[in-house]
Amino acid sequence: MKINLILGIVVFFGLATLSIGENIPAFWDTACLLIVGGGALCFGLSASGSFFSNSRLVAASEGAVISGWLGSITGAVLIAGNINGNWEALGPAIAVMLLTVLYGYFIKAVIKMILISRNHG
Repeated sequence: MKINLILGIVVFFGLATLSIGENIPAFWDTACLLIVGGGALCFGLSASGSFFSNSRLVAASEGAVISGWLGSITGAVLIAGNINGNWEALGPAIAVMLLTVLYGYFIKAVIKMILISRNHG
């Protein structure tokens, strides 16, 4: 693995971590990570090529984003069906709902950095 790739990923996650500051626990949800990671894995496995080929990585990155949006829509349906006048729970529920989209795009960004480092150097 190239040092510039590792540096890029570390700086990317470092800046993201600095930007959210003390709210890091609010950005962690295992179920959301499983939805997005599982979707990325399924899309990557369904693509052709060697195991870590560019085509499989592109498919995995697209799968992460698609799974993120599907997870978010599923969360919105669950929220809408269970709100029952409990408006105080709405904010935290929407925050968790949006995490799948965030995770999907983070995975896509890291995969894009891997592909860029392969194609330009």
